[in-house]
Amino acid sequence: MSSPMEKILGVTIGFRKVIPGTTEHLQKSKQEIIYIEGDEKEDIRSLFERLMAAVNPHQASRGGMTSQGCRVWLPDGTLFYPIGFHGDFDGWRSDIESGARQNNLQTARINGDRIVVSDGRSFPLGECKIEFD
Repeated sequence: MSSPMEKILGVTIGFRKVIPGTTEHLQKSKQEIIYIEGDEKEDIRSLFERLMAAVNPHQASRGGMTSQGCRVWLPDGTLFYPIGFHGDFDGWRSDIESGARQNNLQTARINGDRIVVSDGRSFPLGECKIEFD
């Protein structure tokens, strides 16, 4: 539904939400995205803290992590949270993947129009439920 101002101007005002890790998203950001299997009872901050607590020593030497304000449910009901990271890409990727393994959690990435899980499963994004905060 268009607002009165959008009707007057003939354009859409506001930001269109973009799925983290898609080509369009990565062209606009200077970060890499990894999806981490999660649980609706645990927010992204505590999930990230749990991942990092499982890693010793840490490989990342600079940069940081950011929440992406998004949740993706696969058609089978598995929930994934995207984590963006910048700076030491190799170090952060290693830390996040290691923390996920230590916590028996799957990771995933966006590849074209699909989400590809570390266990080999792959689903079209169009079949996933996606919510933005």
